[in-house]
Amino acid sequence: MKKKTAIAGFMILWLAGLACVISTPSIPSGDVVASAVAATLTAQNQPGTQEAPPTRSPTQAGPLTPTASATTSPSCLPVHPGADVLALPAGIGAGLDEVITLKNTQGNTLSTRPVTGMTFMRSEQAHLAGNLSMGAGGLPIAYYTLQNGGVLRANNNNILSDLAPAPNLAFLAGAEGSPFLVYVTLDVMNQWTNRLYAGNLADVSGLQPSLTWTPPQDGNFGNAILPLAVHTEAAQADGIWYSYTMVGIGDVIYPPVNGLYYLNLASNQSTKFLATNNAMGGFSPDQTLAAYGPGQGGKPGLIRNGFTVRNLVSCQETYLAFNPASNLGGGWMVFSPDNQFVAWTEASGPGNMEAAFRLRVARTDGTSLFDAPIINLTSFLGGEQPTGLRPVGWIANHLLVMEISLEAIHHSVLVVWAPDPSQPIDPALGANQSFPIADGSFIGFIYP
Repeated sequence: MKKKTAIAGFMILWLAGLACVISTPSIPSGDVVASAVAATLTAQNQPGTQEAPPTRSPTQAGPLTPTASATTSPSCLPVHPGADVLALPAGIGAGLDEVITLKNTQGNTLSTRPVTGMTFMRSEQAHLAGNLSMGAGGLPIAYYTLQNGGVLRANNNNILSDLAPAPNLAFLAGAEGSPFLVYVTLDVMNQWTNRLYAGNLADVSGLQPSLTWTPPQDGNFGNAILPLAVHTEAAQADGIWYSYTMVGIGDVIYPPVNGLYYLNLASNQSTKFLATNNAMGGFSPDQTLAAYGPGQGGKPGLIRNGFTVRNLVSCQETYLAFNPASNLGGGWMVFSPDNQFVAWTEASGPGNMEAAFRLRVARTDGTSLFDAPIINLTSFLGGEQPTGLRPVGWIANHLLVMEISLEAIHHSVLVVWAPDPSQPIDPALGANQSFPIADGSFIGFIYP
């Protein structure tokens, strides 16, 4: 593998002078956090605070103002299938150079797993199809490769096998910590017909489409189904949350994602929770909160000015405004496991190609916690200036994982950060601590 020493080098730089970032909505200060990696990782080991035809439409919500935590209302339609209960992640999967490395929450390597031929090293092209009860070396990994005409491939105990032909596979997802997966193929030669398949890893070769959809010729909300999450009940998959997106386009900053639907696998019926004139920005791990914004004149996917956090169980909503400088919109909203925090980025500039990004963190009650341009966030990489940054998820209720790119190393680094000053990584060291956890791109979380 290339750049094996990147994490070690960043650790040394980080120890030499980690410029801390403040936790209020302003540009970070230049204070130095006098810390040690060993102390941080020891503290981190402690427990955290812990268009298919729709059948129904949601009730319109009230004013977009911050609200207290919502309670279930019987008048809120459509009826939500129920919160999905997940354990906190036990680690992370990072992809680099056709290898997925499994790390625990302290950054220790559990296993390195070859994914030979994996075409795009991204989370929507792989699924960690098991959990640590199977052992890190035995946890199956499903992924997509363009080899052999396009196939779904698996690494089982480091034995690679092709599971099923999947030409033009667009997206791959699955139930967290489970062998249940879902993937979407596009028949680009036949009106871009979408076929969504869902089932257990062992049954992939015999799966039939659970949903088939052809984009309308006059539609502009998307040409592909994007699976967002698998809903489970008593450890059994019973539904799939999905949106619509556009593939094969360029000059965009944030992926255009539109609408929110739920496919009941028993009835094969889809229910609309958000219409396609709403742009989706993110979905909570327990599948009860959606971050979205109104469509922009019928154009797909762009969220401007701010976004709304909608409680899909109660229909209550909270509005979070963007920084006034963010004229190019925002996206990549990720919620903490306890639904108390949401992180995202915003963009500004004369155009998409010259976009400058800023990182935002807020409480889901509408309180802004952090707001700073990434050019000021040199603390995350030991004094080096990031060229790109994307929040990818929360490894604990108060610990955000970010995928940060740096021009000097030509790949991404995954960094863990505690943005809430009242919940530091190590209380003895104070607020605003972070540490790099892995080289490479975010593939997914590992579960116990």
